[in-house]
Amino acid sequence: MSQDRLSHFHGGLVLRHHKKMSCEHSLANAGIPEKLIIAIKANRGHASEPTVEIGDVVLKGQVIAQPTHPLGTVYHAPTSGQIIAIETNDTASPDAEPATCIIVKTDGKDEWPPRPDPPKLPETAQQIITQISAAGIIGMGGAGFPTHVKYNTAQTDKTITLIINGAECEPYISCDERLMLDQPAAIVKGTVWLLKAAQASKAIIAIEDNIGGVKKRLDAEIKQQGLLAQGYELTVVKVPTIYPTGGEKQLIKVLTGLEVPSGLTPLSLGLIMQNVATAKAVYDAIELDEPLMKRVVTVTGDAINAPRNYEAMIGTPFEHLLNLADCDFVALDKLIIGGPMMGYAMPHEHIGIEKTTNCLLALPSDCTKPEIKAMPCIRCGDCVKVCPQELLPQQLLWYINGSDQHNDLEKAREHHVFDCIECGACSWVCPSHINLVDFYRFAKSELTYLDHKKDKAQQAKLRHDEREARLKRIKAERQAKRRRKTSKLTDKKGAKAEISAVLARIKEQEKAKVDE
Repeated sequence: MSQDRLSHFHGGLVLRHHKKMSCEHSLANAGIPEKLIIAIKANRGHASEPTVEIGDVVLKGQVIAQPTHPLGTVYHAPTSGQIIAIETNDTASPDAEPATCIIVKTDGKDEWPPRPDPPKLPETAQQIITQISAAGIIGMGGAGFPTHVKYNTAQTDKTITLIINGAECEPYISCDERLMLDQPAAIVKGTVWLLKAAQASKAIIAIEDNIGGVKKRLDAEIKQQGLLAQGYELTVVKVPTIYPTGGEKQLIKVLTGLEVPSGLTPLSLGLIMQNVATAKAVYDAIELDEPLMKRVVTVTGDAINAPRNYEAMIGTPFEHLLNLADCDFVALDKLIIGGPMMGYAMPHEHIGIEKTTNCLLALPSDCTKPEIKAMPCIRCGDCVKVCPQELLPQQLLWYINGSDQHNDLEKAREHHVFDCIECGACSWVCPSHINLVDFYRFAKSELTYLDHKKDKAQQAKLRHDEREARLKRIKAERQAKRRRKTSKLTDKKGAKAEISAVLARIKEQEKAKVDE
């Protein structure tokens, strides 16, 4: 696929990138912090169940939590140490949502349990999918969706094309670019394993058109591995650096010209999308026998004196990474997870990174947006022009902020509020300084809650109806049983009367003979 054949999506923004300062140095190892704070829930909120107890000694790679939901994930100890607490802590999620965390006091030994050397490689697609699941791999681009779930290709009869997303168009975040520059071989090999899992042969690796050297390194690696001769078609494609090209639906539109239907997944079009870090994690899991225990995090911002990308263990406290990057804590005004567009502020730095944490953005007060009081919407339409999902942001705001909230929220649903990807483009251009995304998040959360209540009410009604039907059935069975008993008693009385009559006739006959 050539760049002149690319499509484009509606709206979007051209933003300053602020990436050079963190991407000019190669990946650095963040080392072993004194403790790890491991939140055992994915971004979608599906918590896992601890398999360890306080006081247990764990080794690197040991399972410490198992999922209790199909969309949950496995968690492993990123290094050896001792479990010193299992408690509720703030997490690297929107609003720092509290969740169960396993606290590991590290011992500095980084000791593994005995492992096969070399690892036994999977031979079938199902074996690959099972190994990906056991390694606890989720989408590392931000959504946190379990990777193995995407490979139920029985849901489509289309030929599968794999898209590896390396197009991170949000400012400041450079972890994917640095990963592609430093470890292209692992990304390409991981992509091949994902192709095998999907039983497919074609993959597109999408990168931004303003990053230098990445395409050359990936192309060289594809050629060196001789993938074309093995029947695989891997193409590296540069896409325009327009925010939010890195969004799943937007990137699919750019690369294929197709639009993912509302409420459906890319698999409905014969497409599967994964982040480049996910492809790297798959390589680690299969060829190195290492579950997902670490990830690359960009540590940057104007309160950081030495911006850089670090390969850090899951659960590494923010404070540890900020110290490595020489953060000016005195000047620090706001600490953001992610970028300035879709990121969310953290209340403090004593929180552990998660599998989806791609960036720590530390900003002083003169670089943060002042809290300007929102004014009424003037219906200018600027938000409509930039919305990459082609929604009507101002109309959604009208419904969400309406007086009859329940009915108006349902109207927001009808206007596809759940298709909002919360990119923040509408809020960015709003002249009335309305944080529109906050309203859409509220609406989605409230509608999800109302749906949950409705489901519970329907389940309760179903249980009530089943109970009433069961009681009715029991009553009918008891009545039928009583009728049968009554019928038998009636039959017995009739038989007894008939026998008495026969005996009486016999006696009369005998008496008659005596009289003769």
